[in-house]
Amino acid sequence: MRLKKSLLARNNVALSEVISTVILTSVMVVIIVTASYFANDVLSYNVENVQFDQSVNAVLSLERVAQSIMFRPQSTGSVKTSFVTTDPCVAEEGTMVVLVDGNETASITVNSFKVEGGDQVGVSTTHYYLGDSSLLLVGLNESMSCVYKYQDQGAWISLDYGRIRCVYLGEMNYYEGENPEPETWNTVEVTVVRLSSGDIDPFDSSRIILRNTGIQTQQIEQGAGDFDITVQFSGVEDSISLTDLGGNATLSTLINLSIIDLEISVVGGG
Repeated sequence: MRLKKSLLARNNVALSEVISTVILTSVMVVIIVTASYFANDVLSYNVENVQFDQSVNAVLSLERVAQSIMFRPQSTGSVKTSFVTTDPCVAEEGTMVVLVDGNETASITVNSFKVEGGDQVGVSTTHYYLGDSSLLLVGLNESMSCVYKYQDQGAWISLDYGRIRCVYLGEMNYYEGENPEPETWNTVEVTVVRLSSGDIDPFDSSRIILRNTGIQTQQIEQGAGDFDITVQFSGVEDSISLTDLGGNATLSTLINLSIIDLEISVVGGG
């Protein structure tokens, strides 16, 4: 009888060890699987954030390319980058209207080049790397472009040119016909950059290509007296007068309007 009890006890101990081993193994499997998923999530999060930061640098580099080719028609520049977890596009933002003394002078479609971050990337507050939301720039110190990141159902980095630049070039003498006496005019330069879309076909390894497709120029003659140059875009308006630019209201004014056309494409290849 004692022998049977001893065998039963040993069997119970052996069974308990087996059950403990199974439970311990199951717990370890759960821990390993959970840790694996967590590690994958962390890795994915890090990859997406690195890719987004890379896109920020690529867009800033693209803006520097734009500066270098802005006044060189038919010139081209490119930036190498990758789009693994990011997605580039060219988006239409609206129409910008330029008026001189209340008369519409130009109507320009404003496009922006944007890169969307991965699902796990977030932007807490809008951050401007270059420029701001101003519609009108005076002088040559500020950038024509605006580069910023923001949150809108995902994280985005954007490059746009939704503004004009006005520069007073001073009083200049112009000769007309056989008249030996020059006529003195104010001269104002108004510059607009118009961004358009080429082929957008991103790959893991890509090149963003920017091409200056030409510069359209227009001259507007304005009689003596003060007047405003106005820009309207997205329900917002900004203007500046000739005298605020530094001009002489007793003279006539020659306005040189330049529209710079830049085409952006994204193609595969290193």
